[in-house]
Amino acid sequence: MRLFLIGLLMACFLNPSYGIVDCPPLITNGKLQGILPVVNQKVRYSEVTDCGAVSQADLFRRARLWAVQSCYSPGDTFSLSDKETGDLVGRVSQVVALPRSEHSAGGVYTFRYSLIIECTNRKYRATITQLDVLENGTKPTPIESYCQKNEADLRAIYIALDGQINLRLTSLQDYMKNYKPF
Repeated sequence: MRLFLIGLLMACFLNPSYGIVDCPPLITNGKLQGILPVVNQKVRYSEVTDCGAVSQADLFRRARLWAVQSCYSPGDTFSLSDKETGDLVGRVSQVVALPRSEHSAGGVYTFRYSLIIECTNRKYRATITQLDVLENGTKPTPIESYCQKNEADLRAIYIALDGQINLRLTSLQDYMKNYKPF
């Protein structure tokens, strides 16, 4: 009996799923925690922008130049850059730093996501999807299943991330529409 109890105790300690907290995503008005936009149960940003009488080739060139100037973290990669179809696809990282306060533990949080830019004549579509949270050496966690002990911290992280992603999309839009050739 003693060996059985010791074996059971060891199995609990060695089982990697033991102790993992399952927190279902809270989706309110089509947004995760009421902040991040959700489509088909996944966080997704997408916008289509009309750039006037600009050719697909020129929009694609602008998108590549913007990506080189804006996505420069060591892990940022662009695995597809197809001039013929006008597609630019990469994995990009975003760092959110929250200051420590009496109500928040603060911290630095790193996210990775897919950035897809599809160019056609006159307009482009930018899509951000597959958001993952990168934590200290562990495998990436999809943002839809990411948990925090404090819901206020989670909301603060999501608000900061949403602001940074919207800023990145606005930066792309400004660059694509207001590009000045030399």
